[in-house]
Amino acid sequence: MNHETFSDRSKTITQQGNIRELAWLPVIDASGRRLVGLDELFSTAHLIERIDVRAPIEKAGVLRFLTTVTALIVRAQGVTKRSAGAVVTDGFAPAAIKQALDAIDDRLWLIHATTPFMQEGRYAAATSVVKTAASIRSTSPGDSTKAWWGRPGDGFATGNVLFEDAPAVLMGFWFYSLNNNSAVVLDGVPLPMQGSAAGKVKAAGVRLWKGGENLAATLLMNTPQQWAKGSELPAWAQTLQTSGHLDPFVAATITGNATLLLADEIDGEIIFTGAHIGSVLRRGIPPTAADHAAVQAAKSRNKAAITANRTLAVGELPTPAETLPELGVDALKASLMDAWRKDPQIVLRKPDPKKKGPQKDEDIRALNDVHAGTSVLHNLRAWYLRAFNPDVPGQASILVRDEFTVELFSIQMDQKGSYGELTGASWLSMPPGTVGGSPEVQAALTKFADYAYERVRSALYTAIRAVLHDDGPVGATHNDALSRFSFLADGVVTEVIAVSLRGEAFTSVHVKSWTNAAINAFDEAIEPYASARRLPDIAAARHKLIQTLHKTESEK
Repeated sequence: MNHETFSDRSKTITQQGNIRELAWLPVIDASGRRLVGLDELFSTAHLIERIDVRAPIEKAGVLRFLTTVTALIVRAQGVTKRSAGAVVTDGFAPAAIKQALDAIDDRLWLIHATTPFMQEGRYAAATSVVKTAASIRSTSPGDSTKAWWGRPGDGFATGNVLFEDAPAVLMGFWFYSLNNNSAVVLDGVPLPMQGSAAGKVKAAGVRLWKGGENLAATLLMNTPQQWAKGSELPAWAQTLQTSGHLDPFVAATITGNATLLLADEIDGEIIFTGAHIGSVLRRGIPPTAADHAAVQAAKSRNKAAITANRTLAVGELPTPAETLPELGVDALKASLMDAWRKDPQIVLRKPDPKKKGPQKDEDIRALNDVHAGTSVLHNLRAWYLRAFNPDVPGQASILVRDEFTVELFSIQMDQKGSYGELTGASWLSMPPGTVGGSPEVQAALTKFADYAYERVRSALYTAIRAVLHDDGPVGATHNDALSRFSFLADGVVTEVIAVSLRGEAFTSVHVKSWTNAAINAFDEAIEPYASARRLPDIAAARHKLIQTLHKTESEK
C-alpha cells in the first residue's frame, strides 16, 4: 500500500506515502518511544500510553485528526457508551479498523494524483509562486517573518518538510492554523482570496483534552457520539465537495486553509521542498463561475419580485425575497465560525453573572488567559474567575468518566488589521481534580483564586502604581511582582489545592503564608527603583499593601 508510482515520461511521483503503513507518528508505550502508522496505532491503542508529538499545534492537529478516525472505527464496530469500556481494555476490533480505513484509503496518501492527504489536489495546475514546504508549519508564521516558537534550531519557515513529518504538519495546518491572504493561480486564473476573514474568526482560545490510562481511552473520551452517527465522512476526506448540507461531523472538521506539498528526490530520499498555499471555501476551493452566476440569478429574481409586488391586486400575497447564498469571504467566515463553535474541545466562557439579559452572539468568547508560561494559581483564576467556571467539554463523548487528567492546549493570536497573527501556542497540565470536580470543590477553588490571586494582583498593582506613578514601567513591574509571587507561593498553592479537593476550607495559616509571599514579591519587584526620593513612597505603599492583605486575612 505504501508503494510509489512514476509516470513513464516525466518520472513524476504520482502516488506514495500511505499514512496507514508509513511510520510517522511518535508514541510512548511499554517499549519506549517509537514511530507507527495508522493501522498499528489503532490496533494497539489500548497498549499505547500517549502520542509524543512535541510541536504544540501539530500535537493538537494530530489528536483532532485521530478523533475523526476514531469516530469512523466506532461507527464500523458499533461501539456504544456501554461497550466503550471494553475497547479501552481489549482494543478496537481489527475488522472495524480495516473497514473504516479501507473506505478512505484513497485519501490517506501524502502524494496522490487527485486526492493527496489533507491537500488540495487541484492545485497541481497552479502557476502561482511556489513557497517553501515548511512555510505551512504552525511553528512559524511564514517565509518572511520571524519565528515565534523560540527554541534552538527553529528554522521551519525556510526549510523542507521530511516525509515522515508531513502528516503532523498537514494536520496542524488543517485544523489550527489561521487562514491567510495567499492567492493561488489555477489554470492561469487567479482564485479569489478568502483570507481577509481570518482575523474575524475566533481561532484563538483554549481547548481541553481529557486523558485516560491509555490512548484508546483518551481518544474515546474526546470523540463526540454525534460524529459516529450517520454515514458522513470528515471534511478532510471529501475535499472535492464544495457545497451541500454540512452535518455536524463535516461542520466541525472544515478548514480555511488549502495547500499542495511539492515533492522532490534528494540523495535518493523523497522530501517536500515546496508548496502552493491558498484559502478555501468550506470543503473545497473558492466558488466557481457557476456559483457566482447563481447568486446573480437570485438577485435578478428578487429585483423582479420587488417590481411585481408593487402592482399586486387586493388579496394577492407578495413574493418573498430569496436568501442569497453566501460566497467568498462571507461564506468562509460563517463556515469557520461554525467550525470554531463545533470544536468538541473548545472551552467557552460562561456569561458574566453580573450582566443581565441573554448573552449576545458577539459576546461568546473562548477561555484564552491560560498558557504554559503562567502559574497554576493564574490558571485557576482564569478558569474560575475570568471564564466563570466554564463547562468541561466532552460530556457527549463516546466514553464519559468522572475522573480524568486534563491537558489544555492554548493558542494566542493578535489582531493585525483585518487579519489575525498567531503569536504563540502551548500545552499545559492542570493538577488532577482542579477542573470538573464536585460543586463543593469548584466553590472552594473559586474562593481560593479570588483571595490568593485576584486580591493579591489588585493590591500589588495599587502598591506599585503608588510608587512609580505614571512615569515608570508600572505594567512590567506588576508582571514581575506577580511572577515572583506565584513562585514564592507555590508551596501554599499546592497545599490549598489538596485541602480543597478534600472538601475542606483553607485556613488563616494559608492566608498568612501567601500574604508573606506577596509582600516579599513587592519588595523584590520594586527594589530596582529604590532611591532616596522614592523611599517614603515605597514605605507608604508597602504599609498599605500589608494592611490590605491583612484585611483579607481577617475576613478569613
